[in-house]
Amino acid sequence: MSTATLFRTSFRQLAPTDTVAEAAALMLHGQATDLPVVDAKGKLVGMFKLQRLYANLLPKAVLIGTGVPDLRFMSDSIDEVRERMAEIAQLPVKDFMVKPDLIAAPDASPFELVHLLYRGANNIPVVDPATGRLVGVVATHDVLAALVPS
Repeated sequence: MSTATLFRTSFRQLAPTDTVAEAAALMLHGQATDLPVVDAKGKLVGMFKLQRLYANLLPKAVLIGTGVPDLRFMSDSIDEVRERMAEIAQLPVKDFMVKPDLIAAPDASPFELVHLLYRGANNIPVVDPATGRLVGVVATHDVLAALVPS
């Protein structure tokens, strides 16, 4: 099995100026939890992660240290969370992106890719080390599909 069959070369990506609303729509359409953010030259500048989006919807007290463990005192309506989402919907993704935890090289072996996924990433950017350009994405679903006989 070649490494090329384990990562996509056609994938959704964002520009730093795209909005949170646009990113959320792409995530919903593509069933993705992480999207790469690239500059005008195609260089990877960060990742927009669903986890980071959710963190911005929560009260700050939940995110500090051990946080507030019980949020039942807050509204039990989805409307308040929707309002928080509406407040950040038009902000640029550059304000929410994070440095990728893990990056793969285009020539990474299948075992290396599985190991990176094991370490906790859902989508791993594949970056050309010479140019810094994003050339692919390793997705957990794609690797599993390649490994399970049909």
